[in-house]
Amino acid sequence: MSSVQSVERALALLREIGRRPGGLVDLSARAGLATSTAARLLATLESEDAVARDADGIYTIGAAIQAMAGSTDTSRTLETIVHPHLVDLAADLDEAMCLAMLSGYDTVTVDQVDAPKPIQAENWTGTRVPLHAGGAGLVVMATWTDDEVEQYLSGELLACNENTVTDPDRLRSRVRQARLCRVMWTHGEYVEGLSSASAAIIDAAGRAVGALYTYGPSYRFPARGEADRVAALVLARADEISAELGHRRLETAAS
Repeated sequence: MSSVQSVERALALLREIGRRPGGLVDLSARAGLATSTAARLLATLESEDAVARDADGIYTIGAAIQAMAGSTDTSRTLETIVHPHLVDLAADLDEAMCLAMLSGYDTVTVDQVDAPKPIQAENWTGTRVPLHAGGAGLVVMATWTDDEVEQYLSGELLACNENTVTDPDRLRSRVRQARLCRVMWTHGEYVEGLSSASAAIIDAAGRAVGALYTYGPSYRFPARGEADRVAALVLARADEISAELGHRRLETAAS
């Protein structure tokens, strides 16, 4: 392999990781490389801190690349941008508000703000959830291409409990629903007895980097007649955050 070809292939891997973190097999397929070639290049990139690999083998952009990209304002991470919105919404909705970020084929909750309730649901910070097992993952997949959705659905779809939807046809329908509504309610699909409303946070390239979601015990959340209001508030804040990231949503022209 020539040095120029190696650089081109390494850049292809970096582009794919930037679009969506993933494991070796996933990244090699997306970059159009043999697994052995991708493994060698990723090992080199990892040794230079250009990529980082977590305990599950998921590659993300590393500190060296982040330092190069962050010269304009390194302090404004997504968590920094989103946290004040979580605080506001938790107060408005009187329920927990969370930020989930995309990591491979999971979402990971990275920040949570609780409302002052006498009975609270568990804090989910650090929890990984398969994309198909909750609203946060479904609204993320709604920003993918059909081919990307099909690639995900062709893999193993684990059931977290008896309410988790694992049928590919039903999941395709739900992704289509998420594309139309842009906000999703789910009830007990990851943990029984919890309901949540989610909306995607989308970057300048039109790709979801994560999701904003609120959740609470199903016996009290959402309150009767409040589901539409809750969904609208979450979606409006997610759109506001997306705009801060440079996303510009195309509005349907009036007929």
